[in-house]
Amino acid sequence: MIILLILYILLITTLLKIYYTIFKIKIYYPFRLAEIYSFLTSNIFLIFSLYFLYNTKLMLAFLLINTLIFYIIYHLINMIQTSPRTKILMDLYKYKQINLTDYLKTYNTGIILKNRLNRFQTSNQVLIKDNEIIFIKRKKNFINF
Repeated sequence: MIILLILYILLITTLLKIYYTIFKIKIYYPFRLAEIYSFLTSNIFLIFSLYFLYNTKLMLAFLLINTLIFYIIYHLINMIQTSPRTKILMDLYKYKQINLTDYLKTYNTGIILKNRLNRFQTSNQVLIKDNEIIFIKRKKNFINF
């Protein structure tokens, strides 16, 4: 059982990595497409493999575990991508040392604003038209289906 769980977590992380490579950070508000496709693919794999190889109880247990894992992944990635402090720390970890002048050319308030407005546009929350930012009013606030 533990070996199955470890293999399954490896499958999930591999699928996430593949789908993040394909979809980058495209968002279907409030989720990223990579997370949606990874969740669906792993569930399909899970249902077919466990239902036919083992039993229904084990399949349902893994579906619950899968849902909880993706809930955790969603919040972890959301925290990482929304925090400018975390972005700076991740860059410092990656490059070990950063020249402040060069870093300000690649990461400044203009870039932060551009990234946030891009996220709002991909989730259909704002419209940018003629240098004007227009809020799109919707009755649904959670998922846009």
